[in-house]
Amino acid sequence: FNQRYFHRYNAKQAFRSTTATLVNMGNGASSPTSTGASPPPARYSGPSEDEMTEEQREIQQAILASRPGTGLSGPFGPWLAVPAIAKPAQTLGKACRYGTSLSFRESELVILLTGAKFKSNTEFTIHTGEALKAGIPQEVIDSIPREESGTSFSMEAVEQDLCPLLSDDREKAIVLFTTELLETSNISNDTYSKTKEIMEGKDSVLVEITSIV
Repeated sequence: FNQRYFHRYNAKQAFRSTTATLVNMGNGASSPTSTGASPPPARYSGPSEDEMTEEQREIQQAILASRPGTGLSGPFGPWLAVPAIAKPAQTLGKACRYGTSLSFRESELVILLTGAKFKSNTEFTIHTGEALKAGIPQEVIDSIPREESGTSFSMEAVEQDLCPLLSDDREKAIVLFTTELLETSNISNDTYSKTKEIMEGKDSVLVEITSIV
């Protein structure tokens, strides 16, 4: 688990952009800019019930069972068009979302930061609700730097606006690790060592954070 691991993260960025092409709003309409706004309609939401094969229905039910609050939102609907993609993506998504040692609150902080960095309004809006359920105050959510709120995403903005609102050292370490990864597509040896120490020496936690991003 070295720096080359993080270089592969660039491929994930490309995949995220490809997915956004499908799920983002078309026709030049604007995306929601406030945390209370509804996600924009999708260009393609996936196959209709009438079009689905038995395999697609089975995957659909597995997704709905593991995502009771968000269902087929985001890329999950479009992924159903290709079962060979949908099935492993669902398994990986479920593991990253519910199968890590991170708390629900910690996981939501990572997801919100990722949504802010990539200007994914749909992801950010959906997970604002999830973050509130996890006990993250609205003030903390609003402090995450986003161009929609007039602040460009950066390490400086995260350190200045978000970190002072976090009283837990572990949460701060997770936020700073995530932000550095999002900003540089890499993690310095210093950040890796400091974060690992706060995570009780567990490399596995750093793998979990990176996988969620």
